[in-house]
Amino acid sequence: MPYTRLCILDLDHTLIYGSYAPHEKTALLFEYNAYLKVCKRPFAEGFIDFLNHYYTHIIVYTTAKEDYANRICMELGIKTFKILTRLDCKQKNDTYYKIFKSEWAKTYNSVHIVDDSPNVWLNTENYDKQINFIVPKEFRGEVDDMELLKLKELIKNIQIFPKIV
Repeated sequence: MPYTRLCILDLDHTLIYGSYAPHEKTALLFEYNAYLKVCKRPFAEGFIDFLNHYYTHIIVYTTAKEDYANRICMELGIKTFKILTRLDCKQKNDTYYKIFKSEWAKTYNSVHIVDDSPNVWLNTENYDKQINFIVPKEFRGEVDDMELLKLKELIKNIQIFPKIV
């Protein structure tokens, strides 16, 4: 049986930044509406290309709305297996929580969650042998950001076998 890897990928503040400012210094991905500009993190294309080739499947999991998430994935060229959005989250008060599904642990040898907010994840505690949280610095439009280059190297260096505790 071949070794399988799943990447669960966040969007906002991990790969992109939504800005209401009239001008941004970082590269514009697209204008979502008259007010919201979606800016891409430096080195996003190279990072996405790496993910597309490195992982068996990529699931984008975001607390954003579906049309917004679909457009970002299309514009960035993310080869998604599935896109999970706000509708797939659990809402408590004003916070949306992402739910780790047990089927992911059963299906894949290893799961990497790339998310700047690991605190929004539920149901991960029983799968710590298979899950690696890869937590980038939050992106807020900095033009000199090098985080995705660092993440690429970090991912390459994670052991290819499930963690042994």
